[in-house]
Amino acid sequence: MEKCLLISNHCNLRQIAESGQCFRWKATDHPSFPSGAYIVCDGADQALLGQVDGGVELWREDNKLNRWRHYLDAGTDYGAIIRSIPAEDHYLRAAAESAAGLRILNADLWEIMVSFIISQNNNIPRIKKTIAAMCKKLGEAREGVYGTYHTFPTPAALVNLQALQGLGLGYRDKYIARLAQNVCYGKIDLAAIQQMPTEAAHTYLKSIFGIGEKVSNCILLFGLGRKEAFPVDTWIKKIIAREYAGKFPVELYPQTAGVIQQYMFYAERSRK
Repeated sequence: MEKCLLISNHCNLRQIAESGQCFRWKATDHPSFPSGAYIVCDGADQALLGQVDGGVELWREDNKLNRWRHYLDAGTDYGAIIRSIPAEDHYLRAAAESAAGLRILNADLWEIMVSFIISQNNNIPRIKKTIAAMCKKLGEAREGVYGTYHTFPTPAALVNLQALQGLGLGYRDKYIARLAQNVCYGKIDLAAIQQMPTEAAHTYLKSIFGIGEKVSNCILLFGLGRKEAFPVDTWIKKIIAREYAGKFPVELYPQTAGVIQQYMFYAERSRK
């Protein structure tokens, strides 16, 4: 099998790649996908995803179809989420329609925790550069369906503060080393976090050295699939001040606020 359909609607790879939730997607040219393709790495895995009319296809990985369908959150009806936005909220309706191909990825929790610690007071190009350098130096080199790639470093690979020097981490290096040490020594149990109720997980994540309110919400949304989480950064603050007089009605979206946040974030960053 050369390629197989993963998902048939509301999935725009370019929009997802530019949404600020994934930092190891690389656009590539491929003859089978004239509408665009991406080499995608998540945790220890690599895939080639291609945009086609009506959805997204996976290249030469028929034994991992379910893994990548889950990654792309194929079981969620994003059309229903868009339809749930009140008609009178013209701003949000327009934002959602402009970003209707966005999805919340079911990404590797460990990678998300480290990535969003790196994201603090940072910008997306620099975050990508730092993570790429970290993976090249401390990840495992593997042969994938589309060339050699490096896995995301395991906790054991990140425990040594000295090994993190020269990667562009700045003050964040001590946060990552401490987190890795605590995971390796059993003080932080990633599997246990995945089983926690959302509020308990939010509180617990904020107790971890280097993780505050916004990063905790990003981990909830992008690493734990808690779509009720609503990360607030400078982009979202600006939108709320301009469009909602400083108070966004998050209570209207008790299970999908994080998806709504992504529509807002993407639409705002696309304004030029």
